[in-house]
Amino acid sequence: MWFHSILLVSNRWRKFLPRCLENRDGSKILAVLFDLDETLVDAAKGLRLAHKSVSRKILQILGKSVRITTIMEEIAKLDDEMNRRREYDRNLWWQKLVDRLCYHARLPPPLLIELTETYWKSYAEAAMPYQDVEEVLLYLRRKNYLLGIVTDTDVAPGIKRWRISKLPFSNVFDVIVIAGEDTERTKPDVEAFLLAARKLGVPKSSCAFVGDKPFTDIKGAKAAGMATILVKRRQWASNVKADFTIKRLAEIKEIL
Repeated sequence: MWFHSILLVSNRWRKFLPRCLENRDGSKILAVLFDLDETLVDAAKGLRLAHKSVSRKILQILGKSVRITTIMEEIAKLDDEMNRRREYDRNLWWQKLVDRLCYHARLPPPLLIELTETYWKSYAEAAMPYQDVEEVLLYLRRKNYLLGIVTDTDVAPGIKRWRISKLPFSNVFDVIVIAGEDTERTKPDVEAFLLAARKLGVPKSSCAFVGDKPFTDIKGAKAAGMATILVKRRQWASNVKADFTIKRLAEIKEIL
């Protein structure tokens, strides 16, 4: 009788207990792959400084007839729009920005490159890892998971790898794949995800992917046959569902 009572209580509370992550085919997870920006790195501060730095240079070009806050607002809108469209070449952004501000000046190529360099240097200066990242990576390493990064290109040659190399935990990763540089296509194409699994020497079904964007990270990883964890940093309009959704990276310790 007492055993039956315990069993009833156990079943009643089972839905509130953390589930352990495994893939849809029951494969054991051997490797955990991460996106970079807004997953491991807090992009908000980096974007604010990048937008402000570029706005100052644009202001010098256009003159004081436009407010710097207006330029920053337009860059923020453009940043979100172009990321959703997976158009990452910042050199192509700045002419669009000037056109939207109703100025018809044509920006010469050297100036476009200068604006892009300003953007990324400012971003890298201010974009810091989330507070719980190192704790989570050390936890996963202690549990003998292989670790990797699968992230999209910044288009400017070498910028993304340079940014990763500046992170205090960059040497913890067993593989780093830059989609659009190491592969022909960016996420959500499956190519980069599968390349990471091959380099690690594990089946794709034994990989879990952690990302913040449903329409690139989760969509691509699911299509590649990987288990998926969405870190919900902000609300995106998408009907792609991850196997798990968390608000903080530290919650991974309840899953893996």
